[in-house]
Amino acid sequence: MQAKNVGVVILNYNGWQDTIACAESVLASTVPPAWLIIVDNASTDDSVRWFRHWAAGRIDFALQDFGAPACSSKPLVLTEVTEGEYPALAQGSIVLLHANSNRGYAAGNNAGMRLLLHLGADAVWILNNDTVVHKDALGAMVARLFSKKRPGLCGSLIQYMDEHGLVQCRAGGFTNKWTGLSVLNGSRLPLEEAQRTAPEAVEQHINFIYGASVMASRAFIEKVGPLDERFFLYCEEQDWAYSAADQFDLAYAPEAVVHHREGGSTGFSNKSCTPVALWRLTRSRLQLAAKHCPLALPTVCLCIVYAACRMVVRRIRLRAAYA
Repeated sequence: MQAKNVGVVILNYNGWQDTIACAESVLASTVPPAWLIIVDNASTDDSVRWFRHWAAGRIDFALQDFGAPACSSKPLVLTEVTEGEYPALAQGSIVLLHANSNRGYAAGNNAGMRLLLHLGADAVWILNNDTVVHKDALGAMVARLFSKKRPGLCGSLIQYMDEHGLVQCRAGGFTNKWTGLSVLNGSRLPLEEAQRTAPEAVEQHINFIYGASVMASRAFIEKVGPLDERFFLYCEEQDWAYSAADQFDLAYAPEAVVHHREGGSTGFSNKSCTPVALWRLTRSRLQLAAKHCPLALPTVCLCIVYAACRMVVRRIRLRAAYA
């Protein structure tokens, strides 16, 4: 396979420590990215200053032992770009892209993707800032994505960062368009058990790639378009896959292990959920149904209300159990 130029986008909003950890793991990859774009989504916690300190080598930063060594070559050349600027950047560049405002997950990642397409990237790897990747993850995802006849989207084997050995998902999951509810493939399986399933078998049972770690081919982005910015947060990944209308393949790279601190960037996790996060999730599910299956809206509304109530009760019980 011909070598591919892959750019990585990490979206930051008031989470510079997580973002630096993620960036360190990406820079330590066996196959390095052609470009690394950190998009600061108009943070209010002085993230930009801390990124500058990090690049200059004025922060000692050590990753937890997730099989992802920290990048040790400091200082780094950090090129700062404002959203809408498209300078020529050499391969190996590390870019801090300043978003004009916080317009959500989709808009922030789109800003990074547009710059990478301008630079000539063959694929874009979107990572949540609350992830840490294994050193072989990037190479494994590129190989699996471009092994497909119609390279579209590729996902990882995602593990919970705070629950050692448990899998969050294999690549992505399946959303029922008539209920609006989703199930992540392999959720909460022990790692050894999750790894026994062949990637082809997983790919047959998913209809979206989980947004915490998704690699998209250039052809996919150009044909399907960027993420729909009407989804401020949640369901962007389902919408992206649905919008492809089966013109591209969904891939799963089990060797691409990614650790995810669920809820670190969104406020929503298996154990906790803020009222704002729950409202955004509910709104996005309704937007998804209205866009792709409007006839199902009455059923989707009922199912989402039920799921939201069940979610609240479950988290109250979990908090009581951990208290």
